Amino acid sequence: MGAAAAVAEFAREDIMPWTIEYLPERDLVLLVVTGQLLDEDGRAQVAETIRLLNEHPSAPVLVDCSDAETLATLPALYRLPDYATELGAPWNVRVAVVIPKTRFRIETFQFFALVSRNAGYEVRLFDDQASAGEWLRRSSAVRIEAHLFAPA
Repeated sequence: MGAAAAVAEFAREDIMPWTIEYLPERDLVLLVVTGQLLDEDGRAQVAETIRLLNEHPSAPVLVDCSDAETLATLPALYRLPDYATELGAPWNVRVAVVIPKTRFRIETFQFFALVSRNAGYEVRLFDDQASAGEWLRRSSAVRIEAHLFAPA
């Protein structure tokens, strides 16, 4: 690892730790954000999420920001759905976002959900991971049933 890459990795871990992974046992992409959420973090998280969604196309996304503090700007959030589209995000993706426990700058999460829905993505906000997971499971079951009963 080069010096610049090492500094960037250290800075990311120190300032804005986040993890993202595909959980095969839940058929789910899980993004956990802790600490401060900055503009550049949002773009990186979208890029990594789309990469995982392209590997696992039917997977919903659970974004847990319960321990995060967003400092992201509204213009940066406004551009994220278009960035996701540019990267090839599937239009049928469902995204459940768990809002911070502190509700600090909650309007930024509401704004992100609104612009995402306006762009055609199904994004919902939740107070806890259990409610978010339940919504993702319910909407997955409804989609499977609709597909099974659709006329051929």
